[in-house]
This record gives sequence, structure tokens and C-alpha cells, in this order.
Amino acid sequence: MGESRRSAEAPARRIEGFAVTGGVWATAVPYPSPLAYSYSYAVRVPDGIVVVDLGWDSDEAWSAFLSGLARAGHRLDEVIGAVATHAHPDHYGFARRIREHTSAWIAAHPAERTQICVGAAERQARVVEIADWMRASGVPAARLADLEAELIELEAVLPGIEPDVELLDGAVVPGTGGALVAIHTPGHTAGHLCFHDRERGLVFTGDHVLPKVTPNVGLRPGSDADPLADFLDSLRLLRNLPADLLALPGHEWSFDRLSDRLAVLEVHHEARLREIEQVVREGRETVWEVSRAVRWARPFDSFTPRSLRSALAETYSHLARLSEEKRLIRRAGRPERWTVAGGRRD
Repeated sequence: MGESRRSAEAPARRIEGFAVTGGVWATAVPYPSPLAYSYSYAVRVPDGIVVVDLGWDSDEAWSAFLSGLARAGHRLDEVIGAVATHAHPDHYGFARRIREHTSAWIAAHPAERTQICVGAAERQARVVEIADWMRASGVPAARLADLEAELIELEAVLPGIEPDVELLDGAVVPGTGGALVAIHTPGHTAGHLCFHDRERGLVFTGDHVLPKVTPNVGLRPGSDADPLADFLDSLRLLRNLPADLLALPGHEWSFDRLSDRLAVLEVHHEARLREIEQVVREGRETVWEVSRAVRWARPFDSFTPRSLRSALAETYSHLARLSEEKRLIRRAGRPERWTVAGGRRD
């Protein structure tokens, strides 16, 4: 989950968990972020429990998850499977613990393999790839040292467990009697899934749609070539769902009127595209220069390394979309540079 568009408010108040509706329980799993927690949902199915999303890998998070199951009246050995909306560490972090302590299967979209690094060599290669991407984005040498130091911490939390079950768009989640269906919604990640519970009138939206925060949609190593186009198409796809669904997101709180939120997100990104195009028109050329010039919820110079990476990736995704729309021209180099189509500047 990217931090770059997050509100500057104080961290969210801890919520332990709550019953959503008959047979669905939400547990707030803590993780180190201003959002304070992600949700793991326990869904009762004919043969036990299917879990939607696996939180941050820490003893505190695992304890919260187990307590949530107990409050819902269930035990760990009742978990028959777990589905991941995506493989970011706050949604897939304790996949290893699920595998070690249960016989449950783990399912995700196959495109999430790009978020998973198995073995030390693959993990190190991912860190090198991200460092190289930051250099190509024009990050000044004075800032690279801090950013590259933070990549050591990133390596430690990269997921390393591959799913047992691949879920494609329209696939029925095993063990749910046909009630829970996967919807492929790429953008935040290439293999992001939402899950429609057709019997209970729910949709689990992961990080694709949140009630307040604008999800980070970034072009970075491991993403598709045009993640913003993917994201906007995925928003439109959700308009085909029934209008009266209750949305259960990966963070913040549950909400209804999903179509209203979809419209807000579409408007936000259209405005962001216009803003970035104008910044390039004014003479900023690299991803770094453009990122510094656009508006963020907090001052750019106050960003943590993790937030800074998210901001660069989000800016890059909008630049790439503008290039595809022929509004900007991408010029290869180290770093890459961007100019307005036709060479005009205000």
C-alpha cells in the first residue's frame, strides 16, 4: 500500500475487529503504517473458514488474527483456505504462518508472482532492480543513499510463499459452494483481485477501492506497463456489480454506495493527469522533478523513503499514461526525460 496520497492526519485509531454480517468477521491486523492496520476477513463456508487477506508478518499481527478468529467463535484448525487480494506484505505477510500451522491452501492471481521473491538470490535481485529504477527516475545522488539503505528493510518483508491455487477472473473460490467469486482488478498490483460474495451481498475490495485514501497506482518493477490504464478499466468493471453491495476494503472502514466512490477515484486521476501534464509543460523533465512539483497530502520533503518510492511510482504511472495518450513524449536515457508533445511549453 502506497503512503504518498495518504492524509496528513494522525494514525488511525486501533480497531480490534467486528462482525460484518452473518458468517463474516473482520479482524484489524496491526502493521507499521499511518493507517495502523489492515483487515483480515474470516468468511464462514460449508466446511469451515476461508480467510480473505493475510496481514503483516509479526507476532503482534498473528496474535491479533488468532484473537479475531476466537472472538468470531472459530479456531485456527477450521481455516480451510486463504485468498489474497494481492501479495503486498500487509495483505500476504503471514502466509508462511498459515502454511506452517494449518493445512489450508493459499490462493491468489498468478500475476502476483511478481510481488513474491523466493530465496535470497531472488530477493536481492528485486532490491537491485528497484535501486536501478530509482536512478532511472532521476533521484539525486544525495537522496539515493537513504533510499537504498531502506531497501534492506524492504528485502526483509518481501513475501516468499507462493500460492497453492491460482485464481483468474471469474473463478469461484474453492470451498465456498460457488458463493465467492474472484474479479481481476489490476492497477494497484498486476494481479489484484476483488471478491464478490454473491450470497451475502458483499464485495471485498482489498486496496483497489478504499473509502477515503486514494490507493497508490505506481509504475515500478513488477507492475504492468500501464498500471493506471489497468486501474481505471478495473474501476469501470466494478460498475457492473449490483448497486446495493456493501464494500469491505483492506483498510479504513466498510462502506456502501460503491459507484459514488468509483466516480471520485476516476475524477481524481483525471485531475492528476492534467496537473502532471502542466508540470511537464512548465519544464520539469524527470520523474523526480515532476514528483517534487505536484501537490501531495504532505510536503514532499517530509516523505519517508517508503512514501517517497510510492510517490515516484505514482508519478511515473501518470507520465506513462500521458505518453500513451500522446500528450507527452518519453525520451530514453539515464534518467528518462519527458516533454510535451510538439515541444510546446507555457
